[in-house]
Amino acid sequence: MGYQTELDEARAIQKLAIRTAAQSLANVGALQPILIFPFPGAHLGKRPGFQLTVLDRRYWFAKLYELVTNEEIPYSLKTTYPGFSLHFIKIFYGMYYQAMQDFDARNFANVSQLWTIHFRGPPNPQGHHLPTDSMAAIEFSIRTGATSHIVGDMPIALKVAYTTWNQDPKPPFDSLREDFIVKSESVFTNAQARFYLDVNDKTFSPMRPDIGQYGAAVIQKALNIQPSLESMFQWRRTAWKQAAEALKS
Repeated sequence: MGYQTELDEARAIQKLAIRTAAQSLANVGALQPILIFPFPGAHLGKRPGFQLTVLDRRYWFAKLYELVTNEEIPYSLKTTYPGFSLHFIKIFYGMYYQAMQDFDARNFANVSQLWTIHFRGPPNPQGHHLPTDSMAAIEFSIRTGATSHIVGDMPIALKVAYTTWNQDPKPPFDSLREDFIVKSESVFTNAQARFYLDVNDKTFSPMRPDIGQYGAAVIQKALNIQPSLESMFQWRRTAWKQAAEALKS
């Protein structure tokens, strides 16, 4: 059986992910650094430019999710059963998007506690909000978004994706694990690298993109900022195991 339907659905999700991240951006006349050459890490000040400004700290997780989706689709086409991975993209993103829609519509009873924490943002007893382009805001967005989605949603999404996947005959669930869990780590490594470039761009870093990308990666590792890729890989393995147990019951 082919997988054109699943591919079309995944590409529709890709477009939705792009729109979702973009709605938190605006061109408000933000300033760009004036670099001093030949010193790539130094700058004189700022100049008018077309730098997009992050309006909502939820942008960071939405952008990372967009980048992951961009990597997942071509990867899925190389797997043994592309239809499953592509179908999962639709189911999994749909859970995140619906939670966000419910939260914004104040249907809080339909939003899990994990997603509520993510969408409300970090508590601040002084009533001050973190700047949307601060490292603290980025860390909070990624940590709470990844926790909500992988730990909270993924076991359910895997079960739903497998049971609703229109494949006949359908291979055993565990036969999908190698492609989906083991071999797919490059998807997230590549997405993280691209995300660092976006962080460098949106936080008005005076450094060249490649230097900023490297610096962000070094800082994350040096300060043990979580979740690391290793942590998220472990969460995904645990989610798969939970889904496998649920499918047996």
